[in-house]
Amino acid sequence: MARPVSIKDETIITAARHVFLERGIQATTAEVAERAGVSEGSVFKRFKSKGELFRAAMGDRLTEPAFLHDLAARVGQGDMRESLFAVGMEIIAFFRELIPLMMMAWSNPGPNGLPSLLSGPNPPPIRTLKLIIGYFEAEMRAGRVRRQDPEVVARAFLGALNNFAFFERLYRESGELPLGDETYVRGLVSLLWGGLDPRASAAPVVAVPHGR
Repeated sequence: MARPVSIKDETIITAARHVFLERGIQATTAEVAERAGVSEGSVFKRFKSKGELFRAAMGDRLTEPAFLHDLAARVGQGDMRESLFAVGMEIIAFFRELIPLMMMAWSNPGPNGLPSLLSGPNPPPIRTLKLIIGYFEAEMRAGRVRRQDPEVVARAFLGALNNFAFFERLYRESGELPLGDETYVRGLVSLLWGGLDPRASAAPVVAVPHGR
């Protein structure tokens, strides 16, 4: 009698990652099972819900975004505007993956009212913001960016990119959003550069009190 084929958790997780990236949060466990070559029952033997499967498949990618890995190495290297464009495109790709997870996570908050992804000391969103702030601070110290409040710059950059990904998620099927991601990021960098270009005449820096 032939032994039953053993399916590893990683096989299901890999299939789920591909399906969720292609289809977003509307993807079903049946689609994941089909991609993995197993029954849907086999999926639920290992993962109690689609939410648990989603976190297993996407969690590491979303809590430790890839664009942060080489951020420090970008400081002082190449054309600053091209660096901001490249980072901006990576951040939009990250937010495209993050937003479905956050939509699901908010429907199942922890005891403190926050999703587990946002809880605990130094949660991922704060950690990411701090690293982006550090990146702009380092470029300012290197003289490649005009001195501004780095947290304001970081929040403006991240916030604008998050806004693009969020509206894309809401309205991508409606045809109401004419700008493509590359056009948007190029425009955003151009707009920010008006205040960051070290060769431009200096403008008053607005002091912002920090609790950091």
